[in-house]
Amino acid sequence: MHHDTSPTSILVFVATRQEDAPCAAYVSVDGTVPGCLVAWDHHVSGEPINLDALPPHIDLEQIARAHGVERIEGLGTTWADADAVASGVAVLLGGPAALDAGVRDMLASASHWCDHLKPHPTIGGASDQRGRGLAEWIAHELQPDGAARFASTVWALVDRVRRGDALPSAEPNPEVEAGLARISSEGRLRQVCGVAVIDQRGLAPLPPLRVHGLHACPLSVVVHAHDDGGLRYVVGVNPHSEHPTDITVALSAVAEAEHAHGPPSLRATPGPGSENWGGRATVFGSPWNYGSRLAPDEVARIVAESLGMNR
Repeated sequence: MHHDTSPTSILVFVATRQEDAPCAAYVSVDGTVPGCLVAWDHHVSGEPINLDALPPHIDLEQIARAHGVERIEGLGTTWADADAVASGVAVLLGGPAALDAGVRDMLASASHWCDHLKPHPTIGGASDQRGRGLAEWIAHELQPDGAARFASTVWALVDRVRRGDALPSAEPNPEVEAGLARISSEGRLRQVCGVAVIDQRGLAPLPPLRVHGLHACPLSVVVHAHDDGGLRYVVGVNPHSEHPTDITVALSAVAEAEHAHGPPSLRATPGPGSENWGGRATVFGSPWNYGSRLAPDEVARIVAESLGMNR
């Protein structure tokens, strides 16, 4: 008897604080939701995509027994994107090894395009292009509120896989084209110390790969409005240009600068539980639960200085 994984049995959600989780017994993917029983989080374990951080087979009943609970009630993530969606689908279907090879490759490719903005290193040709289309479809489905649409997007793909239907691909989105045009026409793109600073406040969500195509800088600081006020940042390498392969030294430097402003930051080092910045080798972002106290130009200068770009 396998654990029932249906929309009525498993709560799929986004949360960055334990008190925001809708249930008590849950697992976490592509981020560590505080209070989870198990976290498969490649930001901690270091795999290129989160799908690689999952064990081949996942038995939620066995996990429940191991932790002394009646059943796994939920599956959470800290941020809704294609990588988190792909891992959520794989977990609910019994793990990557339980998937058809074509489905697994497409989910892996979508995850890689999401996180690294370039082709998967071992999945080529048409399969990788279908994966890129799936990543764009997921990004579109998660608009305008990824936290609210994460569950429906995950379950839509689970249902397609169970029925044996082809996984979807993105249709052209006029809002994306309009948003990209506004970045150029409204002066939302500047260079600070050789780093692109891109203001996306008030715009529809835009594919990072398309945004990077607007400049030739090796790195970008993308500025968003935080839901609770202040600013939210994403700092990443530009795959269209020559760029550093590891920017974690910049992540540490920015986290230290954020912590200097005091609470809610809990420590000066990044990572889960720090209430500070977090990320991985090629992309990182500002705290989940509050707006950063750092100004856009300040973030760009810290990044450039930590990487020796202004020497």
